Amino acid sequence: MNFKHSGAIAILVLVFGITTFSGNVYASQDSVLVGDFPRDIDFDPFLNNLYVPNYESGTISVIDATNMIIKDTISINENNSNPTRIAVDKNQHLIYVTDKISGTLSIIDGVEGKVINSKKIGESLWDIAINENNNKLYISDLIKNEIIVLDKDNFKVIKSISVNSSPWSIAINQNTNKVYVASGTSEAINVIDGKTDSLIYEINPGVKPWGLSINEKSNVIYVSSWDSNEITVIDIQNNQIIYEIPIMSGAWQMTTNQKNGITIISNEHSNELYILDENSRKIQTISVLDSPQSMIASPTSNIIYVTNPLSNSVSSVMYDYEHRSLTPIIEEVIADNDSVNDELILEVIQGITNIPQREDFDTDMIAGLLKNLGVTGEFDGNGIAQILLDDYNEKKELQPKTAQVPSWTTELALMFSDDLGNQPKKEINCDDDAFFPINDIDNINPFDIWVSILPICALS
Repeated sequence: MNFKHSGAIAILVLVFGITTFSGNVYASQDSVLVGDFPRDIDFDPFLNNLYVPNYESGTISVIDATNMIIKDTISINENNSNPTRIAVDKNQHLIYVTDKISGTLSIIDGVEGKVINSKKIGESLWDIAINENNNKLYISDLIKNEIIVLDKDNFKVIKSISVNSSPWSIAINQNTNKVYVASGTSEAINVIDGKTDSLIYEINPGVKPWGLSINEKSNVIYVSSWDSNEITVIDIQNNQIIYEIPIMSGAWQMTTNQKNGITIISNEHSNELYILDENSRKIQTISVLDSPQSMIASPTSNIIYVTNPLSNSVSSVMYDYEHRSLTPIIEEVIADNDSVNDELILEVIQGITNIPQREDFDTDMIAGLLKNLGVTGEFDGNGIAQILLDDYNEKKELQPKTAQVPSWTTELALMFSDDLGNQPKKEINCDDDAFFPINDIDNINPFDIWVSILPICALS
């Protein structure tokens, strides 16, 4: 098998810059005691207040987010209440609180610090989300298996939408005005058109979905399931599962910072927080002291606020992340080269950096690829392919069964292959029967290596 390489590209391996973390990090943490069994948390950054519903105390704790001290404790109902989930209107500084037991929705004035309205609108209210496109609230009822749509301006129910059983989680894509509802006892995610408030289709995530979180920067939705050992990632442009992220079971609550694309997943079994970047790479695992559940990420700093129901506390946890665009760095490095392949090399590198990675991903493998390509001006195609195969053999249990082929891998094959052969497929099969015939590296079409292995099966 022959490979071709035109031009010498002086690319330093250091500019590739994939950062992965092995093992756990003990991050800086600060905690404050709240009421009994805090179930949720939300943040008003303008008032600098965290709001925490204490399910068994019937109160809302108001926390100074900077100093992590209690500023106020608001009683929802003097007789009996079980504040469950919460949503903050950051423009009007109103806090909406559901009650799982009474079916009551309450509104708190965040400036005045008092309840201004309460209304029974269902039987067992659980999750709640604000749709910024239409000024409506979407609230799940676990007994009726409905999504209640409420007008925020007049506090009136507009309609109720029947969904699959156990609507545990609601996530709204503010860019597309679509509402996603996870039904925890069925393998279904109901999708509602926010304009018409009608069901438009279902997505089958392959698990019983408990938690949802949308990353609007990368157009994916993360799906968790309580007893699953993976987070399912779905492309919300075509509603297809694109990969699974391996984790320990016990995770279902997630939150995404739409400013930097960071997603945080809490695991109350392992006492861990998983940090994903905007490309769904698990970049950090943080060990925490208590069983973490609900979270909210600060939109202005690398801080996560986490509820710990078993210890009746809320923690602020700092994470290490600096968003970088690799394009200017790489362009600067290759700017002085005369290579005809500068744009292609840039596309290849960016393509690789966008691949979702595991924490145990071997970055030396990709560094070797770039080093062979750019520093020496030579490219050992068979050697790199063998490294990829060895990596796959070690980790094949974690591989996807099928995967979409990005266009840049085709360009990579064209760049290094004299024998173009047949054009690659849009989707490749990663199971053992289809994958392992390519162990005969010297007698395989180059496309089968560079399209079928790099990076889809061996690196995904």
